[in-house]
Amino acid sequence: MKKLILVLSAALLLVSQAYSKDKAPKEDKVKNVIVFIGDGMGLGAVSAWMVDQDYAMTCFDRAQFVGLCKTYSKNNRVTDSAASATALATGNKTNNGMIGMLPDETKVQNLTEYAKAMGKSTGIVVTSHVVDATPAGFIAHQKSRDDRDEITEDLVELKPDVLAGGGRKYFERNKSKNGRSLLEEMKDAGYAYVETPEDFAATSKTPVLALFADGSYSMAIDHGTDCLSDVTSHAIDLLDDDKNGFFLMVEGSHIDHAAHAGNAEQLMFEMEEFDKAVNSAFDYAQTHDGTLVIVTADHETAGVYVLSNDKDFTKGESGVKVGFATGSHTASLVPLYAFGASAYKFSGVMENTDVCKRIISVLQK
Repeated sequence: MKKLILVLSAALLLVSQAYSKDKAPKEDKVKNVIVFIGDGMGLGAVSAWMVDQDYAMTCFDRAQFVGLCKTYSKNNRVTDSAASATALATGNKTNNGMIGMLPDETKVQNLTEYAKAMGKSTGIVVTSHVVDATPAGFIAHQKSRDDRDEITEDLVELKPDVLAGGGRKYFERNKSKNGRSLLEEMKDAGYAYVETPEDFAATSKTPVLALFADGSYSMAIDHGTDCLSDVTSHAIDLLDDDKNGFFLMVEGSHIDHAAHAGNAEQLMFEMEEFDKAVNSAFDYAQTHDGTLVIVTADHETAGVYVLSNDKDFTKGESGVKVGFATGSHTASLVPLYAFGASAYKFSGVMENTDVCKRIISVLQK
């Protein structure tokens, strides 16, 4: 018996070592960071997507390390996107509604600014509009998420190398000190300006400003589920030209909107689009050493749940349904998935502020 235990222990050790070698990439110096935010994407939405796929491989299954994030803000156990984006982007808790600053209005550096200071290229890709609350956390410093003209001005001053999403009206209506629209100012600053995903795909160098709609870009159920992955892949191709590396934030914005609406069909379309985009980044990281991909959410929306259609669990399959406990946000923890260089540092239960702090720590290596 003792010999058998020793043999089994040795076998388990070999399996563990093989698993670790397969799952954990070597501790590369991190050169490129891609952060995906599924707005409102909690474990319920992820579970619903996995069930919808009949448990076939999803991007979430490919993750090398998994964690959970606490999402509460400085003044509320249920956060909004502004405060949570600020936490993810700056490593600081703030009050709901505030962007890129502490409750006392002290401005704090975000990851985009940090990457630029390191000489890296930067990019923002969203399916909402580019000055919405989540992207604003990575580009702006304002008292309110509703100060969109001021957020747009911050964005123009920051000048990320790639910017793609909706929000054309904010650039057209917003005037600079010389009375010209900020859109014209961006063009004068050397930005290639395009208005469709197809035209964005044809661009070959940075800087690029791609505004696909006056407000938010349409939902995946309307434009298909390949758009975000196509735009993300091209953004990576453009940023990849920088020998110093890059930082890219990508938001699946409409996951939140589908959940708020209690629309399970729309939610699955948004999850499919997000899944494809994340997979495209994982594929890039797999072939480009020094690339770290983080996938998480700003908060959970609607208390998404997946229930059996029959209360009698002794039966066989009786089907499931996706439901919504509320039309608002919740205080639930959200998942985090890590892939690539130094991914092992992004596991366990953590504050959402830890995401930013850990990214900075691996970039400083």
